[in-house]
Amino acid sequence: MKVTKFTQKIEYWAAENKIVYNIASCYYKDIIRREAKLANINNRDHVLCIGGGPCPFSAILLHQATGAKITVIDNIKHCVTVAKQLVTRMGLDDYINVMHQDGVEVELNNYTVILLALQVSPLESVLENLHKKARPGTRLLIRRPRECLSKLYSNLSTKWLKDCIAINHKGARNIGNTLLCIKQESFNEDKMAILGISRPHAIVGSIAV
Repeated sequence: MKVTKFTQKIEYWAAENKIVYNIASCYYKDIIRREAKLANINNRDHVLCIGGGPCPFSAILLHQATGAKITVIDNIKHCVTVAKQLVTRMGLDDYINVMHQDGVEVELNNYTVILLALQVSPLESVLENLHKKARPGTRLLIRRPRECLSKLYSNLSTKWLKDCIAINHKGARNIGNTLLCIKQESFNEDKMAILGISRPHAIVGSIAV
């Protein structure tokens, strides 16, 4: 995917050069601010960032903005090596952990928020894993491309859009919007009878950001 390779090239530069990092991070700051507000992220959260790349801007900025503990995973070993070196140089080892892992296989017991990067692929397979393994109440943030760039990224079927809230991002960005979905509890008939409900209740309501 050409756009992903171009993004990685910029991130490699940013990971090695403080000036490039400061310039490139401006791209993400407003996005992170809006996403943190949308998902109500704070210092009690443990956030999993899937698709961190060689320069995990989102993880770094999200920790700096909220104080949340962050775990970053990427399925490319060299990206993980470079990202770890950057996190260490910034003195953030106690707050940000970078691991070589695939989003299709990652275990999800300890996370309260999961953020999927725009370039995550295959997106459907990753989402299936999250749907099966995430705890009820887990907040899931899914970045989606601008409409004109949608063919350059992994597709997202409409079944994942139910009960989601979207915030749009302005400016010359590849990221068009971010979806917030909250993992609902699985209800069987016995549990529904105990709770006195006839069907699962939607958890997500309107959030202004």
